[in-house]
Amino acid sequence: MSYLALKKYEYIHHGKASEEYKRRFDSYDSKHIEFNIGSYPAFFVETKEIRENVCNLYKMDRTVITLCHQLPEEAIVHYKLRCLIDEVQITNSIEGVHSTRKELRDAYENKCQRFKGIINKYLLLLSGETIPMNSCEDIRTLYDELVLPEVLEESKKDQPDGKIFRKDHVSVYGNKMESIHEGIFPEEAIIESMKSALKYLNNDSEELLYRVAVFHYMLGYIHPFYNGNGRLNRFISSYMLAHDLSPLIGYRLSYTVKDEQSSYNKAFVECNDKANRGELTMFVEMFLNILTESMSNLIYSLNKRKNAWDKYAGYISALPFGEQKYYPEVYKTLIIYELFAIDGAGMDDIINTTDISRPTLKKILNNIKENGLLKIDKSSKKFAYGINLERIDELIKGE
Repeated sequence: MSYLALKKYEYIHHGKASEEYKRRFDSYDSKHIEFNIGSYPAFFVETKEIRENVCNLYKMDRTVITLCHQLPEEAIVHYKLRCLIDEVQITNSIEGVHSTRKELRDAYENKCQRFKGIINKYLLLLSGETIPMNSCEDIRTLYDELVLPEVLEESKKDQPDGKIFRKDHVSVYGNKMESIHEGIFPEEAIIESMKSALKYLNNDSEELLYRVAVFHYMLGYIHPFYNGNGRLNRFISSYMLAHDLSPLIGYRLSYTVKDEQSSYNKAFVECNDKANRGELTMFVEMFLNILTESMSNLIYSLNKRKNAWDKYAGYISALPFGEQKYYPEVYKTLIIYELFAIDGAGMDDIINTTDISRPTLKKILNNIKENGLLKIDKSSKKFAYGINLERIDELIKGE
């Protein structure tokens, strides 16, 4: 039988929920947290399933690292950017904020200021740079840099109006826009609760994956700002995960949260229910399941691209002019961009990668084009080049 929330346990074992609560709360496997959910102290039970999930996540992380080492460094650089752009787009969309890949790419390339803050913060997942998250003031600073400009663009009324956070009531809404929780109030209570949450998040004696899961719940429960809490929360989770696991997992979290939104909301509502007496086991289980699914999807994506890279890189010498000077480098670059990058390679990108002169490169690209292998995106001022992988398959098959 799967783990039962206390409310469900009472339904099945009428009158015995109090006894079961005491057993769980006093259990050797119980983790107590200095944080109240309603009138109950928060805790979760480190079940066998939770422990196995944690072990499995670290094993999967080693698989990700191995796959990355088996691919060209340039491919991983492009893939990381692709994942970053997709992650920011999805974390925005969860909150109903429309953003295009082009807008986000422009922000990354300093061509526009919209979404610049959130792009810059996600880039820090790769650099390993430390972001202070020790105090309420640190969280406010992060919020201001991460999402405040876009929040104010959506509604000026959502400007934080307290000393640090909000000073008025706010509701948390589910995926059907139904109210599922009232954020902590007043601001003094928000500040005290956030201090407790940050104390747990920064407790190095506790398993990181537990800290991330529990803090994710606590920030959602506190809901310190009028808007932007979800984007802030997912970023903090991604940032913390990137310190212990491959940074790539930090760029996959929102994918799975969006896919599992109803499971996420269900676990959140369950843990808020007074009948469950402050127990967070259900949320920790759900969050670890989301991380496991994210990691599985990442491994699948990397494996798929690695297999394709091995396949098409092995074909290069058999392609038109594939054994002539410069062609292998150009083919390699085009294949990498096709498989790993968010969009095609510009002329300057290929020149910088291959160190081929512009006149020579133009001749090479023209010859590749004449053989039906070159893809050209003319949607922007600068052409972007890719390679037709289906055409490669046809050529190789026809030999």
